[in-house]
Amino acid sequence: MVYDLIQAIASWIKSLYHDVKIYDGPVLQDIKLPCFFITTLQIDEVSSLKDFYRRGIPFVVDYLPDDRKPNFMDDIYQVQDTFGLPFRQLILNDKQLWIKNKTISYDREQKVLHIQFMLDIRQALDLDDPAMQDLSLEEGVKEDEHE
Repeated sequence: MVYDLIQAIASWIKSLYHDVKIYDGPVLQDIKLPCFFITTLQIDEVSSLKDFYRRGIPFVVDYLPDDRKPNFMDDIYQVQDTFGLPFRQLILNDKQLWIKNKTISYDREQKVLHIQFMLDIRQALDLDDPAMQDLSLEEGVKEDEHE
């Protein structure tokens, strides 16, 4: 599922930046600038309610501009605006996924724009799964052996 999410993010970026390379893994040499890197932290938050569960999966998208261009900061601002307000939902297999907790920052020393966000995934629970059992307070409590 995480790979599908990375591909959905990459498709959205590619629809806006046709000529920009997108990487989803480490590049050892010959990096082509400008480019995007998409990574996930593989740490998720799961909570369940009565008939569905929510999962939050954190992602990081890094944009590396071609800093040899004299106006590369214009590109930084344009990408920042693109990921700002319009980037609120992502479509995956006809499902709308909400983007939450988005932060955008620029590292001047490294010349990298960092976009961090959480994808909020909601999925209905399978009705065939066994229901949770209720436990009363007395069940599972051992009798005091010293009485």
